[in-house]
Amino acid sequence: MPSKEKHYSFLKNTHYYFKEIIDQNPKIALCLVAATACGVLLPFWYAKLPRLVLKGLEEHWSLSLFIEQILFFAVLLAITGTIRSAADSYIGSMSIPFLDIFNLHILKKRLSVDYDILENKQFHDEAYAAYDSLYRHHSEMQNGFHIWKEFFIAAISAALYGGILLTQSIGISILTLLPAFLTSFLQKKVRAYDKKMRLSAEASNRKMDYISRQTSNFRAGKDIRLFQLPGWFLGILRKERKISEGYVKQWENAYLAANCLDSILNFLRDSCAYLFLVVQILQGNMAVSDFVWYMAVVANCQQACATLLAQGEQLGRLNLDYGRIRRFLDDWNDTAFSGKQDTQNTMQDDPTSQHALEIEFRNVAFTYPESSHAALQDLNFTIRPGEKIALVGLNGAGKTTLVKLLCGLYHPTSGEILVNGRNIKDYGREAYYRMISAVFQNGKLLPLSIAQNVASAPKKDIDPDRVKECLMLSGLWEKVDKLPQKEYTSLGRMICENAIDLSGGERQKLWMARAFYKKALLLILDEPTAALDPLSEREIYEKYQDMSMGKTSLFISHRLSSTSFCDRIFFLEKGRITEKGSHQSLLKKGGAYAHLFEIQSQYYQKGGDTAWEA
Repeated sequence: MPSKEKHYSFLKNTHYYFKEIIDQNPKIALCLVAATACGVLLPFWYAKLPRLVLKGLEEHWSLSLFIEQILFFAVLLAITGTIRSAADSYIGSMSIPFLDIFNLHILKKRLSVDYDILENKQFHDEAYAAYDSLYRHHSEMQNGFHIWKEFFIAAISAALYGGILLTQSIGISILTLLPAFLTSFLQKKVRAYDKKMRLSAEASNRKMDYISRQTSNFRAGKDIRLFQLPGWFLGILRKERKISEGYVKQWENAYLAANCLDSILNFLRDSCAYLFLVVQILQGNMAVSDFVWYMAVVANCQQACATLLAQGEQLGRLNLDYGRIRRFLDDWNDTAFSGKQDTQNTMQDDPTSQHALEIEFRNVAFTYPESSHAALQDLNFTIRPGEKIALVGLNGAGKTTLVKLLCGLYHPTSGEILVNGRNIKDYGREAYYRMISAVFQNGKLLPLSIAQNVASAPKKDIDPDRVKECLMLSGLWEKVDKLPQKEYTSLGRMICENAIDLSGGERQKLWMARAFYKKALLLILDEPTAALDPLSEREIYEKYQDMSMGKTSLFISHRLSSTSFCDRIFFLEKGRITEKGSHQSLLKKGGAYAHLFEIQSQYYQKGGDTAWEA
């Protein structure tokens, strides 16, 4: 769950950022050091060159000494400039790839949290904020290396030139450096305001991002066109954009006010510094070469202070981005599973998984967050090892919720679920998931080959014979066999070349093949044939005995005629199991199950005989 009072200080954020640089690519850190050193030395040597020339004229150097000194500086400047250019080029080329590392951290977090967290709005708000910090337009994170490099150069240069001015006069040093501290204090206040306004703008930015994604969503395209939604979508987009821009203007106006005050302070500083140096040379206390030198030092010191403030402002924004990313990555670490994670162990290494699973629900109840009504209540039942159970009931009875609890995707509000006598929370999460193979109502296919979708694995790890066997079991092989590349045909026309798309029924068959491929001892089928015609459905059920051999299985269906092959049937009403038994026993009982079966059977009757034998 999210941390409540976690504070992300600038120093801790900075340590995190540079530790990530060193861990991921130490060359970036070395280039930052080289670019910073060269960035400090180049202006310093350029400032010394005019002084050197004037001093030579004042002291009547020989031509050979002039040439020697100037050549020395020329070589020094050329080498330093080359090193800086090379370092800057490498740093620039690594900016976006380095951001992708943070993006991988974010994706890993989103993929690894418990399933129920995916319904938490705060989780998605923090995820969006972290991603927005990386890739929004003019993101400080995209220029992070440049910001830090310029800040280091400015800070070292300000200290260097300030120290030189201090040897000449304490007053001129104070006049040069004091405005920097005053502006820095103001910038801190502005950054706090910036943070507040950004949080307000994020809600609108998320809405705009959602609308933008829906415009290119193939599945949403039909509804958008048939129900004439483009005008409505564009209206929402304009409204949220106006709101977001309003917040942006507020924080940018705050920065503008701070920058205006900085300009006024800089003008006063420059005037006083130049006046002091002019007086010194007029009074004969300073040579012309020294005057030129100190004029350059004052100018460089002023430039360094201005850059320091500008980069300090950028670092303030960068710090906000660091904090948002760290907050998301540090939060949401809790899991309801308390067992040790050991992804190296296979399911067969787990002694609890040597045989078909026994499942027991003890006084299980579940209420969805922010709901006042229990979706499930007082569930008590045991599924014996290897038993085939059908779970039936009307829409909203709680069938899918029960399955999600059994899969460990949700966890009971009260009561406990035992698998082989062990509370599922005592398993390691990955170890528990390895024991389950499931087909849900709205599964997803990846833009990969059919074989990779079935095996859920890279091509090198696929068992081709098993892929074919599972496609035959699910009834999809007849279509796949006619394709030029057969099971290695790609899916997803929008991404892969020469790819195909599958119909709703074909997608459902592929999901079933994927469930069969996984060697799990608990098989769960949640409306696996909803998109199939009755003949295809019957073909699947005739093969079900082979599919479920040696497995405990749970089958959900609205079509009661398809449940006769199961050992027992659980009938759910309003979150409770009201009837249990075999198909025949429930029909003889004449209860709610029998009544519903009678109503549905009318749609399968032809000439007085049912198409399905009870």
